[in-house]
Amino acid sequence: MPPPDAAEPKSHGRPRDPERDTALLAAVSEILPEVGYDRLTMDSVAVRAGASRATVYRRWKDKSELVRDAVRLLAWTEPVPDTGSLRSDLLAVGAMYLDRDGPRDAILSAIAASIKRDPRLRDTVDEVIAAPRRAAYAAIVDNARARGEIAATADTALIADVVPAMIFYRLLDSEEPLDGDYYERVVASLIVPLLTGKAADSGAAH
Repeated sequence: MPPPDAAEPKSHGRPRDPERDTALLAAVSEILPEVGYDRLTMDSVAVRAGASRATVYRRWKDKSELVRDAVRLLAWTEPVPDTGSLRSDLLAVGAMYLDRDGPRDAILSAIAASIKRDPRLRDTVDEVIAAPRRAAYAAIVDNARARGEIAATADTALIADVVPAMIFYRLLDSEEPLDGDYYERVVASLIVPLLTGKAADSGAAH
């Protein structure tokens, strides 16, 4: 007969409340643009969410883990556009990307310097922000290639690296706005001509 205290596994406390998690991560998203990554503290998140310090530390062991979970809320799950035109597909995916009403751009700006110092944070940003857009670009190029729009000499992999770099530079390091006009110029004057082998004015006609 087993000893009495072996009959039931011990409880480790109440289960996590998803609404509490949501409130805490929302607090992170609010505070990061205000103070930046370095000045963000677990205590400030607790105060903003109306929670105790212990509540935060029960869920996340450190600030990096907390911020990584907040970044994961920025995940992009939109379907890849398939309009029948390379240029239209690129503009459509750009419209999805340019979410000026959401917190994403402000959060990315707030953690830009920290991404270079924290490999785990960098990997999370790549997984949540960059990788889905690379996959969307690849799908758009594959569809355009099937329609005969892609030039045989186009270095699609190199273009896939250059364009996001321009977008992120505009977003994180430039004082100029990242808006629809800028992205449309990139598509019409750079991406479409490089992919199709046609001059910018011809590419814009698609």
